Amino acid sequence: MRYLHFIFLFFGSSLFAQQAPIFSQFFYNKMLSNPGAAGSNGLPCLTAFHRQQWAGLEGAPITQALSFNSPVLAERVGLGLTLMNDHIGFFNSTFAQAAYAYRVALAGGHLGIGMHASLLRHEADMGQVRTISGTVTGLGEQMLDPSMQMNVGMGAHFENERFFVGVAVPQVLDRGQTNGQVRHYFANAGAVLELSPKLRMRTAAAVRVVKNAPPSFDLHLGFGFTEDARLWLGSTLRMSHNYKGLGGDALVVVGQYQFSERLRAGLAYDMGLGPVQRGNVGTFELMMEYCFVKAAVPERVLRPRYF
Repeated sequence: MRYLHFIFLFFGSSLFAQQAPIFSQFFYNKMLSNPGAAGSNGLPCLTAFHRQQWAGLEGAPITQALSFNSPVLAERVGLGLTLMNDHIGFFNSTFAQAAYAYRVALAGGHLGIGMHASLLRHEADMGQVRTISGTVTGLGEQMLDPSMQMNVGMGAHFENERFFVGVAVPQVLDRGQTNGQVRHYFANAGAVLELSPKLRMRTAAAVRVVKNAPPSFDLHLGFGFTEDARLWLGSTLRMSHNYKGLGGDALVVVGQYQFSERLRAGLAYDMGLGPVQRGNVGTFELMMEYCFVKAAVPERVLRPRYF
């Protein structure tokens, strides 16, 4: 499907303006955009994501992320580290980010005020560039040197067992769209209600505003089953209309299961609602989280983590 190379050239600038990849299970990956969320799990946790967008479409985005965060110093401080790789077409970006949050006990939870520093490396394999007819236009001889860019971000995040809310500017330095980094503004919130001893309802929302790109909104509704809320099933509606007609709208089906105090896994499937949905089988996202608990009890989840 050679014509897809042209498609990626056509709206590649919009994708790089968006810069930060979007994860459908955003309520389990809050530290990526908000350093104030570092340590908000209350435990040292290692989280991995793999996201295959528009599976079956040539050159479609593939993103992997690995993060670790933990409260330290009697939970007064949160520390975190995130590593990420994002590949789309003939572009590849690698990303490293270190986060620090000062945490204050508040309303049965903690308010974290944080900042992070990030390093982003862009590279492009121009030898893969083809025209619609499949011919090489000479771009393959124009090898682009990898670019390295640093940035800083800041944010505030409050979370207790039943509720969270956060606001952040994950990229404070606006380097212009030509350099691929523009200022972002993120906000998210979520809450859990107990409907019965074995049924809970979770609502969550996220808003992303990025210069030179359409705003994106996620609205999530899910339900937790069993007394320990081990199993969660729900859906998310994403709305992000692109003026070029290549919308980011999607309906997402989400499921997570907490196997024990230590281990939790989640799977999301995005069904695109725009024209890009044609020619692919949707988007798949896998999440796994391992928390370092001193005394895990396999039979019960003593500290369920709703977010």
